[in-house]
Amino acid sequence: MSSEKTELPSSYKPDEVHPGLSHRRSLATSIESTPSTVQGHQEDVEVQHGPAPHMGLLSSINMIVGLIIGSGIFASPGPVTAKVGAVGPSLMMWLVGGILSYLGAMCYAELGTMITKSGGEYQYLTKAYGPCMGLTFTWSNLLLTNPIGTASIATVFAEYILQMAYFNPSASGSPDMPDYALKLVAICCIWVVVAFNCFGQKAGAYVQNIFTAAKLIAVVMIIIIGFIWLGKDGKHNLDNAFVGSSQNALDYGTALYLSLFAFNGWNNLNYGVSEVKNPQKTLPTAITISCMLVTAVYVLCNVAYFATLSASVVASSSTVAMELGLVTMGNAGAYFFALMVVLSTFGSVNGNIWAASRLVATSASEDAVFIPSFFGRQVGRGNAPVWALILVGIISTIWTIPGNFTYLATMYSFVGWLFYGITISGLVVMRFKSSTKNMERPYKVFIGIPIFFCIVDCYLVVAPLVDAGSGGVYQYIIIIVIGLLGIPLWYVRVKKPEIGRKLFGWLWFYEDAKIMRTKNDPILESAILETAVVNDLPSKETTA
Repeated sequence: MSSEKTELPSSYKPDEVHPGLSHRRSLATSIESTPSTVQGHQEDVEVQHGPAPHMGLLSSINMIVGLIIGSGIFASPGPVTAKVGAVGPSLMMWLVGGILSYLGAMCYAELGTMITKSGGEYQYLTKAYGPCMGLTFTWSNLLLTNPIGTASIATVFAEYILQMAYFNPSASGSPDMPDYALKLVAICCIWVVVAFNCFGQKAGAYVQNIFTAAKLIAVVMIIIIGFIWLGKDGKHNLDNAFVGSSQNALDYGTALYLSLFAFNGWNNLNYGVSEVKNPQKTLPTAITISCMLVTAVYVLCNVAYFATLSASVVASSSTVAMELGLVTMGNAGAYFFALMVVLSTFGSVNGNIWAASRLVATSASEDAVFIPSFFGRQVGRGNAPVWALILVGIISTIWTIPGNFTYLATMYSFVGWLFYGITISGLVVMRFKSSTKNMERPYKVFIGIPIFFCIVDCYLVVAPLVDAGSGGVYQYIIIIVIGLLGIPLWYVRVKKPEIGRKLFGWLWFYEDAKIMRTKNDPILESAILETAVVNDLPSKETTA
């Protein structure tokens, strides 16, 4: 690149001509990640200068484990067991879920050390397949993955709250709870969190710090109780572990989805890989230890459930932790574990809504391809993205209405693993693509691992579709159609913006996508080139 500097007009002020450019960040923000902050005098280039690398091996392990362990281990065991029909295959689903998550995470380790920009799948898909696929992922994150994940966790919160409210010590089995009450409580949970986060940027963080400890206390106590009960007569519940197993191979695909819901989060360290010290060594090591630890914890928790409860009770329960507390410690134990799960899930809903609102605000303020720019505005003294929070609350509420936890967890896993497969297939593509095959790869997985992962992922995507039959496949079709809508929107907003102006220009909030500015504005292109030259950075070509 030439060292000659480009002269800019003396009157040119980037922040006035193009407000929002100085806050460029990645389009994609993880459901659990925090949007990076761009600092310094290089704000006008699309290069991220976040915090210096500060996360070592222990910090990375703590982050991954903390993000993975959540509501799933308190809600998924029942549906998993109900689908496979017996103790043995249920435990196998949790073990296989851990192995698959580990293999996927190792593939992400190569992607994260090869493409070190924060932003995760958006960056990888854009590099492998172009901006259309990257923006389609962003669209699906905005409308599907994040709000469905929030709705599913809020549903777990509601189930445990209502179990406490309807609990009758003298009656056997789970109480009969009205479906409308379950949905109302879940929706109330979502909007309480939205309202709390509207008070300011730090409000959500305080909630997260307070409630995170609850899930760790509950998990540790469940494992300890499991060991105690195995020392009594609990091991008899594990006899004949495969008797009554489902003979339908498709059932195992859906059951695996439900267990994989609990493993979600294994990819989140990649969103902040630029903050990891020595990532080529730290990232794969942290992933290996974290996935092994979480898998062991999940298997031990399920062993504890089966040691204290019969397989039929586990299969029919949506609040298995409360059932365990009731059997082992009486009414006080039931209320204790229900309270721990309520606190844990409330904290998880808070984390999801916090991160999802930042995704909406970042997408609106930086690129405005799918979200109008006013959703990126911060309101009040607390500078909270109120409009983004309200939008997240509305979309999450809509997803809370259609079905129960099993429905939502299955839909969430379907979308998530569809994009995991596409992303990791992109890793294979980039091994042979002329523009990427020679990229530096500080960490490189054996090519057979991503290929094997993609084959298994195809089964995971197809099996639930076939298993649902004609009566249930429509829900998957709806999800696919909503996700594919991102492609025509990209076409009319980015590829052919003149069509978008004709179709939607009458809307009062319509504006051209900000991603087009560097392509259509020579002055802005000069500004980016100037900054790139000054900082000895390669200029970045914006493509549509």
